Amino acid sequence: MKTKNLNNNERSRITQLLLEQSNEGKPKYGAMSAVAKQFGVCRKTITDIWNTAKKQHTSGQAINVKSKLKGRSMVTRHKFDNDKLESIDLAKRTTQQELSEGLGVSQSTVCRWVAADLIDSHTNAVKPGLTENNKLARLMYCLSHLQYDKNTKRFVFKDQSNVIHMDEKWFFITKPSQRFYVGKKEKRPHRTVQSKRFIQKVMFMCAVARPKYGPNKEVISDGKMGIWPFVMEVPAKRKSKNRCVGTIETKSIDSITKAVTRDMLINKVLPSIKANWPSNYSKHILIQQDNARPHITNKDADFGRGMKKMGGRLN
Repeated sequence: MKTKNLNNNERSRITQLLLEQSNEGKPKYGAMSAVAKQFGVCRKTITDIWNTAKKQHTSGQAINVKSKLKGRSMVTRHKFDNDKLESIDLAKRTTQQELSEGLGVSQSTVCRWVAADLIDSHTNAVKPGLTENNKLARLMYCLSHLQYDKNTKRFVFKDQSNVIHMDEKWFFITKPSQRFYVGKKEKRPHRTVQSKRFIQKVMFMCAVARPKYGPNKEVISDGKMGIWPFVMEVPAKRKSKNRCVGTIETKSIDSITKAVTRDMLINKVLPSIKANWPSNYSKHILIQQDNARPHITNKDADFGRGMKKMGGRLN
């Protein structure tokens, strides 16, 4: 409930009533509550007025209980100026604090303008700088996936059901910080690494295709050809407290060369495709790679021989 603001005459009248009902500078029991009820305010308002008057009387001053409430002051609202906004350098418009300094207004005003859609918050990502040849190559790639549909007499995109996408990704053995949910009495996990700045990582190669379904929507193939780590098994050169000399260890291959990629394709990817590819689907399969330098081309001789051993051939 909103508190009532007393005018000066009412405040003076309250002081007079309390003086009349006081004995030796102390109002009678229930006098303040009665006055508060009479004027429609809370008891604390009456107490504040009486304490002010009593303090002034004790110090020998003239009693003055006039209200100190000033007239209502209107908050100055800044008018949004779009031209001024655009004149500020973009480098000085990355935070609301910088923007408020450039516009000469408070941060709350900038925040209010953003909430009112007068200013847009835009996240900018760096784009690749394409040459004319790059643009032409992308256009030709898109056009190569079009085919003419005789029924609709329109060009449509190929379903790409015979395309296998292959890519590589680095994975760290562990994270510097990891969240676990454990029981009250369960022992907390203890993880150690030699250096948090140089955590061991392993590259994996993954091959996936579009899932394939039967006439009754049953899954014929989930499209997951497999995922394989780039690792090698080597004998330990020295004896240590953890293993004896000559013990076979699995280590990450840090340098992924063309020979390593070729070996992975021939010995891991191709056998997996042969094992997982549905027999009733097209045997004309396209393996799509990204533009990494270690990748091989479709004219690679060793890869062609590997395909021939598996009963396939390169087109």
